Amino acid sequence: MYKFTRRQTLFAAAAGISGLSGYWLQSGDSVDDDTFRVGSPWTPDAIDPVANGWLWRRLNVLEPLLTVDYDATVSPGLATDWHMVNDRTWEFTLREGATFHDGTEVTAETVLPSLTRAFESSSMAAVPVESVEAAADRTIIIQTTVPFSPLPAHCTRGITCPVSPSAIANDGSITEPIGTGPFQFEDWELGSTITTTATPDYHGSTAHIETLIYEGITDDQTRRLKLENGELDMARILPNKAADTLASSPDLTAHTYKIPRARYLVFDLDSAPFADRDVRRAVMYAIDRDHIVDSLLNGLGSKAVGPFPADVTEWAAELEPYEYSPDKARSLLAEAGWEPDGDTRTRDGDTLSVSIWTYNIRPLLPTIAEVIQTQLQAVGFDVDISVMESSTIKQQATNGEFDTVLWSSSVLWYPDPDRLSDLVHSETATMFSGYESEAVDRHLEAARRTADRDERFERYAAVQRHIQRDLPLGWLTYYANVIGTRADVGGYQPHPIESCYHLEEVTQQR
Repeated sequence: MYKFTRRQTLFAAAAGISGLSGYWLQSGDSVDDDTFRVGSPWTPDAIDPVANGWLWRRLNVLEPLLTVDYDATVSPGLATDWHMVNDRTWEFTLREGATFHDGTEVTAETVLPSLTRAFESSSMAAVPVESVEAAADRTIIIQTTVPFSPLPAHCTRGITCPVSPSAIANDGSITEPIGTGPFQFEDWELGSTITTTATPDYHGSTAHIETLIYEGITDDQTRRLKLENGELDMARILPNKAADTLASSPDLTAHTYKIPRARYLVFDLDSAPFADRDVRRAVMYAIDRDHIVDSLLNGLGSKAVGPFPADVTEWAAELEPYEYSPDKARSLLAEAGWEPDGDTRTRDGDTLSVSIWTYNIRPLLPTIAEVIQTQLQAVGFDVDISVMESSTIKQQATNGEFDTVLWSSSVLWYPDPDRLSDLVHSETATMFSGYESEAVDRHLEAARRTADRDERFERYAAVQRHIQRDLPLGWLTYYANVIGTRADVGGYQPHPIESCYHLEEVTQQR
């Protein structure tokens, strides 16, 4: 298929080449020296930052008010300064000299429409923003309904990235992701590819790559093969076992790094048998997480103790782990009244039968579920596994009974431990365990109100200890990402929370 890109059309017009409408000739089957191709599992399915801002942010087409530095802290973005005026008012000072890709200057007035629609969206419902105002040419004031210290962290999220006012149609929809980043949107194919080019008048360092093509490739083996065949310059989120293969090839480079993402069990606290904490504790003692890391994860990643990996973030509390002990698991089950009856325990005529639900977007989850199945059966559980769509799991687990779900998610996809509110607050949690704790709610709400970091740490540490004791969620393993690149790719530095790929720093020699 041959296309013309917008930039090449403009070049043709400037050069006086006639007879061209649409786009400049370009072969989809060839890769020139100025083109960089990256593949990841996520398929592009929306233009609107409210729906898909995280992907446009990762590709650095859009930029938020604030960014996340490589130490996982909040850093300047389109705003160079921010501070709390009072406990419900925040002031942001915008960067001078920044423009949207259509040439519109970045001012308080031009970013206001995007920020307003972002904070009014249902995706930001848990962020208590009352109003967003332009106080001066380069000053934005955000007012919250209650004191809310995590606001700067939420201003790093892709959903909040401003687009040019010209990209917002009369009906409020977004027609094009016209952002401010080092790459600008050229073309896309729904569910397949995004093509961007380097922004020539970017307010920071101009990208070394001239053309960046992103491919959404859901199958990890296909991503790996395309990298090996030279059809990709970077393949993201490869299986852990691919790290050794990449490292052994002179033409490829493996980048492995830990991220604040966890695999964990979500228990239904409202139904038997997991309404009983001792049964939940028995599950955690019965699972050999070292075996999962060593045999299934290729030794990459680590077993989880709590929500936050201590080697990635300073918000991790010291917690007592559930060490592998099948005997302890059997003892807890016996204390809970579940006695051996052949291979499966029973109590009052009921069999200790449970189902593990999981999904296959992350290919290892069903395999890990099978290992957990075997380990739980060894202490007297009868275990069934159901693999279904993640959306189906959310719907069914939210609206009815379940036993346990093997889930995976980032625990720090915005750089603040307020993320725990999404997991365990009785009113704002997006998980489905049915967990309610007045103490946990009190700590989470108090941590949101104070700006004192030491107090916030103690509050969030207390929440982590409550979760570890009460076990609405059972933490299993932390993730390590495997990224493969061509050997001639330089300058790539993996970002710890994956908020941006930062491919503007990448160079290649061909």
